[in-house]
Amino acid sequence: MTTIDSDCWKSVSEESLRFFGEMSASVSHEIRNKLAVINEKAGLVQDIALAVKSGRALDPDRLEMQAGKIIDQVRQANRVVGVLNRLAHSVDAPRIRIDLADLIGLMTELYERKTAQAEITISAVVSADPVSVITSPFLLAALIGACIDAAMPRVDDSRIMTIAAGAIADGAAIRFQNLTGIEESDLEFGGQDTGARAMLEMLGGRLAADRQLGEFVLEISNCAGPDGGSQP
Repeated sequence: MTTIDSDCWKSVSEESLRFFGEMSASVSHEIRNKLAVINEKAGLVQDIALAVKSGRALDPDRLEMQAGKIIDQVRQANRVVGVLNRLAHSVDAPRIRIDLADLIGLMTELYERKTAQAEITISAVVSADPVSVITSPFLLAALIGACIDAAMPRVDDSRIMTIAAGAIADGAAIRFQNLTGIEESDLEFGGQDTGARAMLEMLGGRLAADRQLGEFVLEISNCAGPDGGSQP
């Protein structure tokens, strides 16, 4: 079990709260956008109803089109809420075996809005063999998020960041690929994010850069991280 001092706990707590707040804000923006479209289409349906009441003939095709757009927005909003729900449930257990393909897929969806604003696409590479690790799912999600943030300014001209996971001795490695111009300071999460460094320590992790291959490599040890006991 990883030994965790009070300063590490404090840094991790602050960073994990910041991460959850940022992801919640991003998802809430998406939900608000969907609600705005639903409200607009509902207004059009109301206009159609008022027109029919005033004696105009009902245009069923127009009504069906607006109803279809509302249904589509509801479907999209449900998907977005489901993503946040999955993140929220990642705190249910302090340390469990997790499928990295599932977690990387979740992070890809959570970062969809942020990466789109930067004109970047995240491509998750799924291994033929399942890759899993026993660790804290929420803290690993937050750490992957910090790595994505650090890697985004380094994405090459393809504008596609590839994230791939593979098994290593006593753990797993997550690779953030298609990067260029990597600097040592990138591994310090901008030189100011001590919370992410504390998470790395808590999860028994190691972050390295391969300039030749253009990638960050995040290694996570099995069975590292908090065990659900009391903080020091």
